[in-house]
Formats: sequence, structure tokens, C-alpha cells
Amino acid sequence: MKAIVQRVSSSSVRINGGIHANIDHGICVLVGYCKGDNESVNIWFVEKLLGLRIFEDDHNKMNLSLQDIQGSILVIPNFTLCADTQKGHRPSFFGAESPEQAEQLYHHLLTTLTNKYTNVQSGVFRADMSVEIQNNGPVTLIFEH
Repeated sequence: MKAIVQRVSSSSVRINGGIHANIDHGICVLVGYCKGDNESVNIWFVEKLLGLRIFEDDHNKMNLSLQDIQGSILVIPNFTLCADTQKGHRPSFFGAESPEQAEQLYHHLLTTLTNKYTNVQSGVFRADMSVEIQNNGPVTLIFEH
């Protein structure tokens, strides 16, 4: 699994020109599944994500978690995160999980996340999406498991 987590002032996803999901203050997560990933990566990631202290306290220190500020989460599936860009100029997606398995893992992530946290929005697997991200900070973290 590879994920990019960004602290955002707002984020939205459009599908077919219309707003599908929209959040204010929180995090936007782009997630891709690589060959060999299984549901255990989602369990690990959800625990990390919900406890991640990337929001500022009264002293401007990153001491608060998403749960502390009661922020929102927007999760976007993004298989291109598993691309190999080492050779040539065209990315290879050989390392990405099969679409069928990746979709199951994505839905498992959403289920696991919504069972522990209520303010979760998501993109649509295999949809052509336009994602707007207003990064706050900027704060951007990369997760690999």
C-alpha cells in the first residue's frame, strides 16, 4: 500500500462534472494498493491515520489528531501511486494490485475507517475523478507498507 496524506482546508472530488464528495478542515488521502497487499495493511493504516498528530494546538505545535479536532477525511483510490518510474518515460503499473483485488481492499479500508470514525467521504473506484485539494501548511506525508 502506498498513500499520500495531506492536511487540507478543503477538498472535493467531482465525477462527471458534479460534486461527489466534499470536506472542510481535515485530511485528503490518496491510496493505492500494490501486489501482495491484504486487509492487514488497512488495519495498520487506519490506526496510524486516526492517531496522526498533524494539526496544530494552541501553541502552534502539531500535537492534535484528526479525532481531536473532529475533522473530516476524504479517501480517493489512486492506483498510479504504485507505478514504477525507474525506467524510461512511461510508468509501469506491473506492481499495482489487480483492479478486482484493489477494489476489495479499498472498500475494506472504507468499512474499517467508517467503523472507527464517522466523518468519512470517498471517491469512487475506477471512476474518472477530478480532485481538488487545498493543502494546509503545506503538510503532506507519504505512507508505505
